Amino acid sequence: MTSTDTKADYTAEEIKAYEAYLSALAEHNITCARVGATTKQKMDAAFAADRALKHFCEVAGHTPHSTRSPEDIRTIERMTAAMQNLADGARSAWAMVRAAYYMDVIDTLPEGCDPADHSVFVRLLRDAVLLLDSSLAKADAE
Repeated sequence: MTSTDTKADYTAEEIKAYEAYLSALAEHNITCARVGATTKQKMDAAFAADRALKHFCEVAGHTPHSTRSPEDIRTIERMTAAMQNLADGARSAWAMVRAAYYMDVIDTLPEGCDPADHSVFVRLLRDAVLLLDSSLAKADAE
């Protein structure tokens, strides 16, 4: 969040909710630091702090874990488009590699080609197909 996104004047209700959150957070820290505190006591204090934070965010008009700035939204849109371009490029590469692989010309050892080199080439091409298959399956799942 940039300094231009912050408000200069806070309402009394916002200040009260923020102070309640700080108090609940301090209580949580004290509870967790106390020798002999049970897990239940620690969790109760954690949930109380979480409720106070949610209340503060509600009063302040902010949804927790959401983007508020237009710059953040543009960044997310740009990154989403870049990921789509990468997925599209992978799909094109996948189609090309599969087409080359299934032309049945690579299974024939060209004259003058070292058999070991040809075997490595075929294995690399098969591995590329598997890698692209896996990558595209992940991209399709998202």
